[in-house]
Amino acid sequence: MNDLASALRLHIVAIAVCATVTFGYLFMGAYPVGLALLCGFDWCIVNLLNRATDVDEDRLNGIAATEFVARHAKALVAGCLVALAASLAWGFVALPTSLAIVRVVFHAMGLGYSFRIVPTPKGMRRFKDLYLFKNSMSAVMFVLSVGLYPLLGVQHERVMSLPGIAAVVGFFFLFEHTFEVLYDLRDVDGDRAVGVPTYPVVHGPKTSAAIIYALCAASVAVLVGARVAQVVTTRELLMVAAPIAQAAFLWRRGPDGITRADCIAVTYGGAGLLLFFLGGTSLWQRAGLPMDL
Repeated sequence: MNDLASALRLHIVAIAVCATVTFGYLFMGAYPVGLALLCGFDWCIVNLLNRATDVDEDRLNGIAATEFVARHAKALVAGCLVALAASLAWGFVALPTSLAIVRVVFHAMGLGYSFRIVPTPKGMRRFKDLYLFKNSMSAVMFVLSVGLYPLLGVQHERVMSLPGIAAVVGFFFLFEHTFEVLYDLRDVDGDRAVGVPTYPVVHGPKTSAAIIYALCAASVAVLVGARVAQVVTTRELLMVAAPIAQAAFLWRRGPDGITRADCIAVTYGGAGLLLFFLGGTSLWQRAGLPMDL
């Protein structure tokens, strides 16, 4: 059971589920628990397929449950593809068409991340084999799932303006990108050995740390600018605490000291901050305090 939990990358599933509920509340004034669970299911499929096709890298990086995944790789891939096909077919029956289409796009990106189906001048590659796309496509997938699932799946009017939503989504895209680079700092040895062009492999740990700091600063700037422009309230501005904490953690640990346990801890920490934000703002609202400060 522990091996399966590790293979599912439950810390990534957790932050996806928490973000979907949080953004559903911010954007639509609802708690889309069902859509959050669907988002979690979709990330389980992506994670399992990625683990089953990344055995060589994961062995070199000492990732937990790699031998379990290696022993069951064919069964995991077959089971995931069957479950994926069934869930996508179900989606066109049970979900709004726009959301069903977004799920198809999301999983097409996920398949392109794990399998060599992306056409390039040098032949078919994976997104993770392509510089820049390795990190950016994962961040785009997060935006598609945690941002668009509640927007398209909750069947009533928005409670946030489109410029406000764009600012929050832009913030999350930049902030989520920091997790991707942080994970690559942990995996630099294995990625270098198999030729995956991550930022730490191409530029080294110090430059990669600078990229993380820049992404954290940019994500803060997006929300500060949005608050100055009055398209978000102070409530949304409070989310800048997360990238500030991320930058402080990296500064304390150092780019050469990032471990697997660190990556899992900061991911669960991000999920916890989302829940803290959600619970705090909900209690504030129930107390009848002003929401448009």
